[in-house]
Amino acid sequence: MNSNRGQYNESPMYNMKSKRQEKKRPAPQQVSEEQGWAQMPQEGEAQGIQRHVFLSAVLSFVLPVLFLVSLILPSNELRWAFLAITAVSVLSMWVLGAFVRSARNTLTVVYAALAVVIGLALFMNQQSPEALRVAAHNPPSAVQQDQQALLNAMPTETPAPTTDPESLKPEAQRRLEEFFTAWSRNQIQEILKYCSPAWVNSTQAPTNVLFQALSGNLPLDWHVENDNGSDANANRVITMRATFQDGGETADYRLNVRMVKTNDVWYVDPNSLDLVPVNEAAEQRASVQNSMVINTTIAPEVTKDPSEPTIVVYYNKEGKGKYYHTDKHCPAVASQWWPLTEFSFDLINSREFKNLLPCQKCGAPPRPGV
Repeated sequence: MNSNRGQYNESPMYNMKSKRQEKKRPAPQQVSEEQGWAQMPQEGEAQGIQRHVFLSAVLSFVLPVLFLVSLILPSNELRWAFLAITAVSVLSMWVLGAFVRSARNTLTVVYAALAVVIGLALFMNQQSPEALRVAAHNPPSAVQQDQQALLNAMPTETPAPTTDPESLKPEAQRRLEEFFTAWSRNQIQEILKYCSPAWVNSTQAPTNVLFQALSGNLPLDWHVENDNGSDANANRVITMRATFQDGGETADYRLNVRMVKTNDVWYVDPNSLDLVPVNEAAEQRASVQNSMVINTTIAPEVTKDPSEPTIVVYYNKEGKGKYYHTDKHCPAVASQWWPLTEFSFDLINSREFKNLLPCQKCGAPPRPGV
């Protein structure tokens, strides 16, 4: 029996059953590393997030807010702090293996871009201080200093002060020209401000009187010909020459305007606004005659026929008039100077009357020989 048992063990049918069982066992499968990461349970991810709550808060909230603040405020300290916290947070995320790989890649790219933006902001903000530091370490050369010294030593031309011609005019002339300006615009209420208070108080409805007297003729241009007074006087006569428009035509007139000072203010006397036509030809001849008389050492005696009647003419002695008239109540002269002072026309070329001009309004005769 024993000998047969040994032979049975060596027979080919021995252990047949055990070999069949070994064939039924499945071989262990080889799992790659990538498949292992993919097959990680979801609860492991949740546990990783819970373990890195602080890092998640920094990357999700703190750094975005710090980026916006440092970008708006020009503070280099905030910008350097953002760069430092970003570098530490991203490095810690990779070292600790926080979050899944795709999340780490996305956060790394995003914060790298934000760090570039902050770096550019730092670079732009440091350009101006850097330029100042370079200028401080590189002072101007000796040649440049000499040029600057020459420029500083050169005298600067200061413009001469300009004087307003209006400020040099006497107050009476300035007030009279303002009166003419209001007259040219036919502003009766404005004209009334320049009229003598005594005339305004003694005249009934002065506005209507001015409108009837002045609105018919409006001055277009005017200038002062003569002023025989001064600011020290209370009355003065200013001769004005003006161009008026009458019925669509223009004509030159001369006015001997009486100015009255009341409470240190000059006013116009409307009674003296009489228009005297200007005769250029007659005045030219009179001017030539006057120059001939002045240049003659001895004035020639005028022989007069006794049979000829004596001609009487008139002039404004008190008002120092410039014309002689044939009417002692000539309308070319203000009524306050009536009646005019008479003198013989034979004396017209004498020293006292040689400068008088013939009045064209009343038809005064020209000087003998003109």
